[in-house]
Amino acid sequence: MKLLIHKEKREIVDGREHIVGDQETYFIMDLSNDVQTKYGMISKEDLKKPSGTVVISKSNKPFYLIDADFIDVYKRFKKLPQTIPSKDIGLIIAETGIDKNSLVVDGGVGSGALAAALARIVKEVISYDVREDCIATAQENYKLAGVTNAKTKHQSLYDGIDEINVDLITLDVPEPWKVIVHAAKALRVGGFLVSYSPSIPQVQDFCNELAKHDEFFVVKTVEIIERLWEIEGRKVRPKSTGIGHSGFLTFARKIKL
Repeated sequence: MKLLIHKEKREIVDGREHIVGDQETYFIMDLSNDVQTKYGMISKEDLKKPSGTVVISKSNKPFYLIDADFIDVYKRFKKLPQTIPSKDIGLIIAETGIDKNSLVVDGGVGSGALAAALARIVKEVISYDVREDCIATAQENYKLAGVTNAKTKHQSLYDGIDEINVDLITLDVPEPWKVIVHAAKALRVGGFLVSYSPSIPQVQDFCNELAKHDEFFVVKTVEIIERLWEIEGRKVRPKSTGIGHSGFLTFARKIKL
């Protein structure tokens, strides 16, 4: 898989700077056919050139050809409602300290976006979900990204967790408080339980239930707001669009047997 990138081009026209070429990115999965772009066709022969090559379209416009990385494939996953965005996934990784030896249990696989991202870091991710369409979508996305250490179970975490000595349990389920008793048995001491919820009443119920369990210490609840900026020479301002509220993350840690 490859990326074709056409950089934004600016020129001075009548004493003023104008954008004469937009920034465009094309994700190419099939390298056996020519690719039609906004700025002309790129031949299939050019697509076989080494990463970092500048290729020229039929309308004489330059494109940078690079190999697609995991993040490029990830951004093109088939998405389902309430997919956890990368800004929140990044915080889960940073706050829990998971690594290549970690075992993760994921409750509510959804599109598999979180599980696939975590699988790039940890030893294994095992996701539970009761919806067959979610499991099918996740497996399709895993195949696209070449993820082999993320597995799915057609089961509900509300009924129990099969694994033990788990390093991290992530929850993206409607009633995360129902999993706490099972998480207490599955997690190793020092392991993390992280719940992602779109509404604050869910967070309240989850934290209130956690308070009843001496095994857990609530680290924090946090919301990440992403604000994009435009930088054009000395003109600097926030963009009018960006990612606002996506969900609340509550981090808890198991502190006793």
